[in-house]
Amino acid sequence: MRSIWKGSLGFGMVAIPVKLYTATEDKDLNLLHNLHGECKTPLKQPKKCPKCDREVSAEEIIKGFMLDKEHYVPITPQELEGIKLESCHSIDVVGFTGADLIADPRWTAGKDAYYLSPDEAGGKAFVLFIKAMEAAGVVAISKLAIRSKEQLIAVRPFNGILLVQALHWADEIKDYSELMISLPISDKEMQMAGMLIKAMTKEIKLADFKDEYRASLKSLIEAKLAGQVIEAPQPKPATDDLADALMKSLEAMGAQA
Repeated sequence: MRSIWKGSLGFGMVAIPVKLYTATEDKDLNLLHNLHGECKTPLKQPKKCPKCDREVSAEEIIKGFMLDKEHYVPITPQELEGIKLESCHSIDVVGFTGADLIADPRWTAGKDAYYLSPDEAGGKAFVLFIKAMEAAGVVAISKLAIRSKEQLIAVRPFNGILLVQALHWADEIKDYSELMISLPISDKEMQMAGMLIKAMTKEIKLADFKDEYRASLKSLIEAKLAGQVIEAPQPKPATDDLADALMKSLEAMGAQA
């Protein structure tokens, strides 16, 4: 597997060098490409045909499946409409199951979530469906075709409405066995790590977190416009003495070892 990011995981004063890998892959992401309907050439952004050397209107665009970089199978909107799937028009529950079936966060990584509310005539049945699911403590599994592709979904009660969470297909979830490691940990290190976690455990409100990267990026742009020299921050060095770093972290948190 190829890492997409390298950095460190901070835990008190402990800095752990880490690599980041994608856990899933969206196999439908580039399934169909935008083509110029007249010459069947893939479009560039903005929607310009490089062969005809002009921008094309929405009425001129069709979809196409790429065989290779030079050959595409054109597919018209009418042909897409001809794909008949029950999931295009109905969310038919395949079955109900405990939430632990999709407790693995990889199932939902990078996937969209939707709200589901009743139409005017379906209010009572909708409320009954929610209350029955809440009483049974289950989620519903189904499929939904939207935005030119079919998705596996989980449907669950959420504050009086239903939350639809798109899931990855099983063959989109990557195996991680080659990334696993096993190293000996002393009782002392384990005890201090547990104490540090306890000292750092507190009430957290996700609404309190802001996008500091966006603010820093804006400051960077303003600094460059002002002619300032920008120096890159130095990465945290890896922790050499794990027990010492844990003890210093506990002392900094005001915990008693």
